[in-house]
Amino acid sequence: MRIYLPLIAQDRPALQEGHRVIDLDAGRAAWAVTAEASTDRPGQEVEDLEYEALQDAVHLAFTAAEDSARVLVIAADAPDDVIVAATEDGGAFGIRLRERRSAKIASFHVTEQDAEAAAADDTDPALLWFDGGEGPDALAFLDTSASA
Repeated sequence: MRIYLPLIAQDRPALQEGHRVIDLDAGRAAWAVTAEASTDRPGQEVEDLEYEALQDAVHLAFTAAEDSARVLVIAADAPDDVIVAATEDGGAFGIRLRERRSAKIASFHVTEQDAEAAAADDTDPALLWFDGGEGPDALAFLDTSASA
């Protein structure tokens, strides 16, 4: 299942080293299109639901960010059997990992706007896409924009 994870400090070493796999702790919050979320939205395309799940992860990442910071969300593939719905914390697409597991990184998404600009805008933040092997580049872009 494709999951969306806001970047946390523990993720940075794997991204800086260009790893294609990331280790995730049990209980880690993420966002995904579960069977329940799909059933609750009949007729919606999976791609549209994935976009909504990704944007939920982005919006949560902004809540923990400095006003001048952009945020990064990791898209990764994890086994379905380690996913537990956590809608009380994460909205319709919120999940938690049942156990410690590794996930294959698919891509990285960095916001074009910082948190302050995104809060003032009434549209979903535009995202820059980086391939799963471009972790160092995604981090460099994120860090450069934060210090600019």
